[in-house]
Amino acid sequence: MRTRLFFFSVFALPTIIAAQQRDTLNTFELGGAIRDPGFAQIKVIARASNDSVVLRWAPTTPHGWYVANRTGYVIERRSGTGPFTRLTPDTLHPWLPDQMAAAIEADRNNQYLPLALQAVWGDSALLELIPSGRDTLGAAAELATNFYSLALFAADNDPLVAHALGLRYVDRTVRRGERYTYRISLLERRDYRIDPGEVTVDVRPDVVGPPPVNLTARGLDRRIELRWEGQRQNEYTGYNVYRSEDNGRTYRKLNPLSIALVVSREANQIGIGVFTDSTVINYRRYRYQVRGINAFGELGAAGEVEAMARDLTPPVPPLVKNPEQIGATRIRLTWEMLELDPDLAGFVVSRSAFSDSNFRPLTPRPLPKTARSYTDEAASDNEPYYLVASVDTAGNVSPSLPLYGFLIDTMPPAVPKGLTGMIDTNGVVRLRWRRNTERNILGYRVLRANALDHEFTQIANQVWRDTLFVDTVEVNTLTRFVYYRIAAVNNRYNHSEMTPPLGLRRPDRVPPEAPVFSDVRVSDSSVTLRWVPSTSEDVKSHLLYRRMQGETRWTLLATLARTEGTYTDKAVKQNIMYEYQIEALDSTGLRAMALLAVQARPYDVGVRSAPSALRATYDEAQRRVLLSWFYIPKKEERFYYVVYRSAPNASLTQYKSFASQQPAFTDTDLLGAGVYAYAVKVITESGAESPLSERVQVTVAR
Repeated sequence: MRTRLFFFSVFALPTIIAAQQRDTLNTFELGGAIRDPGFAQIKVIARASNDSVVLRWAPTTPHGWYVANRTGYVIERRSGTGPFTRLTPDTLHPWLPDQMAAAIEADRNNQYLPLALQAVWGDSALLELIPSGRDTLGAAAELATNFYSLALFAADNDPLVAHALGLRYVDRTVRRGERYTYRISLLERRDYRIDPGEVTVDVRPDVVGPPPVNLTARGLDRRIELRWEGQRQNEYTGYNVYRSEDNGRTYRKLNPLSIALVVSREANQIGIGVFTDSTVINYRRYRYQVRGINAFGELGAAGEVEAMARDLTPPVPPLVKNPEQIGATRIRLTWEMLELDPDLAGFVVSRSAFSDSNFRPLTPRPLPKTARSYTDEAASDNEPYYLVASVDTAGNVSPSLPLYGFLIDTMPPAVPKGLTGMIDTNGVVRLRWRRNTERNILGYRVLRANALDHEFTQIANQVWRDTLFVDTVEVNTLTRFVYYRIAAVNNRYNHSEMTPPLGLRRPDRVPPEAPVFSDVRVSDSSVTLRWVPSTSEDVKSHLLYRRMQGETRWTLLATLARTEGTYTDKAVKQNIMYEYQIEALDSTGLRAMALLAVQARPYDVGVRSAPSALRATYDEAQRRVLLSWFYIPKKEERFYYVVYRSAPNASLTQYKSFASQQPAFTDTDLLGAGVYAYAVKVITESGAESPLSERVQVTVAR
């Protein structure tokens, strides 16, 4: 077992580092002696169960602890608000050395009893070991702090030790549901003031403490590392680690002393627990439990985790000789092994375009461990770097140094891709293309011709190193296009094939011929326009604009193909005058507007839709006819309903009219029994009207 919390010796006492925790009496400092304020207080905590209350206490300074050890403690209790009564007839003192020695002899595995014995009864002997010439008072104070810290640490982790130190008492005379207040004080007053401590507790079942937070296990080579976080409420004074090798049936404690989480008193942070188990065997699965222990020596709930150590030691790397070219695209690699690992599985050969990254294996599976050579049948200057790595049975890899595989180059580079270009109005040509991926590219040749059947000539005399080229051509010429091709050149001056020709149109400074409107037709809901399209060959599209009469700004209505000559505008309103204009746009962005705009005003034909779903019902009790129908106006306007009626033995004539938004009418002016017919129409304030609705009939009984 390599991991221990303390190495304890009477000649080399450790300085214990921890934080002052809320529910523990153990007060550790970051080195040196605790500063004594000149007085102390007895700090008390309590934990209740169904039938008992456990008390734990300690003075807050080392000197106060030494004084209390000699005077002894008195325990008093009161129920509710009643008076305090003494619980112990005798004062509580630490055990005598013989009694502690007997307990140590009875339980030799208890690591905390020797700490308690040394802390209480070993001080006088150890004080004699302070070297001469040292600050005796300071050294004694520091030693007293260490004894005090060791005693409280041991008491926090073992109830027997707390009892042996006179710092624990169990009250078994309690009743469930009662509230008690306990007071711990000294038997007699001393010059060094020690104030009593009190605690109030309700007698009821207590809950088990929580498991450690974020417990993880990491399998390393022949060791397993456990990590966890302490509780933010600092419920535990330390933690114990247990291991099971039989799938959780039995567990064995691994740490002889509890593990305290180390944080600074001033730092507002959570302690991190770390434990490394170095007694494991690789590839054997282990189960671990971590439990917190509180100041009463009680264990909290277990956090569980599983882990397995594994072989992480790589094999010896191969010693690779210089690559040898044995063909136009063949390179042979050979290597030696100065030492053979027993778990060597084989070799992996990789290749890359870079010496330090992006290596990819050349074989689908590792070569056998007896292999000492490999031939790359598809070697290339694009990926001239090689690695040979040895691999063991656990998958650990140990690569060789990268080596450069030099090829005698007779292969031309690839044809450049992505050639594009443009000419501005001044005749300045800008060409761009994508850079070749070959590592040995030297540059490019740029060639130009005024026609596809002309010979392409090189523009620059030298190899162009960039992928951007600027040229200037004549724009005042009848030759409409200029053509370019490029070829890649490597550092061996091997030339690629030329790219396909790229044709660029010289700038056009003459605007296109303007289109002309030829016809305008108007209906109640649309305007249809006709025009003669522009006859210029380079026209790209026609742009149709619209505005209302009186407006100054045109709005783009539609973008139309160069051959289209008609358009119907349905997004119009009646009785509004619209103006239209059309413009030709050529491929270079030049524009030509029609000489004259046209106007159109959609009109109202004066026809509305007829009411529908007309129904008639005779109300015999009230002697009236109830009419209802359905009508939704198509536009916002004032309108009237006109009701037509035919009485018995009479023709259908206009009967009543009214302005109403309610599609209903009640006829109370009946002429007698018989069959009545009804119909309804709509008339607008502007004079438009609808046809008559369908007729309905109703029989009047009397």
